[in-house]
Amino acid sequence: MATRTKILAVALLGIVAALSIREAHISAQDFPVVVGRIEGDDLQVVTTTPSGIETDAAPTVVASGSEVTLRSGRALLLLNAGGEISICGPAHFELVKSSGAVTLALDYGRVHPSLESSDAFTIYTPTIVATPIAISGGLRDMTVGLEQSGEMCVLTARGAMRVEPQFSDQSMIVPQGGTVSLSGGQIDSLQADASACSCDFPRAHMETPRPVPSPHSQADRDYGALASLAPPLPPQRKRNENTPPPSASSSEPVYTVLMPPLSFNANSPEPPPAPAPETILLVREVRLRPSVVFRGHVNPAPSPEATPPATPAARAPSDDRPPESSPTLLDRVRTFFRRLTSSSPGPCAGVGCNG
Repeated sequence: MATRTKILAVALLGIVAALSIREAHISAQDFPVVVGRIEGDDLQVVTTTPSGIETDAAPTVVASGSEVTLRSGRALLLLNAGGEISICGPAHFELVKSSGAVTLALDYGRVHPSLESSDAFTIYTPTIVATPIAISGGLRDMTVGLEQSGEMCVLTARGAMRVEPQFSDQSMIVPQGGTVSLSGGQIDSLQADASACSCDFPRAHMETPRPVPSPHSQADRDYGALASLAPPLPPQRKRNENTPPPSASSSEPVYTVLMPPLSFNANSPEPPPAPAPETILLVREVRLRPSVVFRGHVNPAPSPEATPPATPAARAPSDDRPPESSPTLLDRVRTFFRRLTSSSPGPCAGVGCNG
């Protein structure tokens, strides 16, 4: 009798264990697929699970079918498939993933998906359906903003975007770098303000500082403290006032504008009048080039050869007079006329002649 009781108890325990394992397996299969992880301020994520409705604050996971409400500020959703979605509040949307395709049902707010994978991604709004298009398999980066009043903006940074109204068969493709504003599902302007439609998550607090290895000695600690500081600036050399400014190239003229000084009056609401053009003088400085340019070199003049002075032995011992110089042309002419006038035709005869 005791043996039968033990066998029955073991059988009942086995049945209970099998049922619990089956229920756990079914609940694991029914749990929604996790799409990514979200963080931000003033954020609420509502997810429907087999055990009930879970309401979590950031940071938390976002599963398929989760409703995300961003009351204010900004949030960042990191996708498991690769990429991210920046969210600017106030915003409210629902995320659904099925067969690898992700659908974002946007009620209001601005979302900025940056997708790295080639999985299908679609943004649904009450009026239009927006589908990002990759160009040459590159990154898809775009922003869709929807106000609670119904005004909408589309900004494409990388890739294109197909915009299809839900109540019309027509579609439009926004090219890369384009901006479009819509109102009530109709195109309002093709040149919307890009700054009013942008949405980026600040990443300053997400970057963790690099760990510095702990030095062992005091010298290493001092060196590490100095290395962590900013590099020293080079000393600034004081400019000498007497140093002339660098001269401009001689091939280009130098222009100088001379005009009266500008004035400003803080008490006057009107701006000061601009200077009259007649009072502005434009001075052009040029370099005068000579008309004749000599190129070459000049040889020095040859030095005259010095004649050696005469030695005393070369002179006549009886002649102490200085050497006579050679007669000049004037002396020769004078001597010629003197000889001509002093000559007579014959011997002198008469009273005045000497015998």
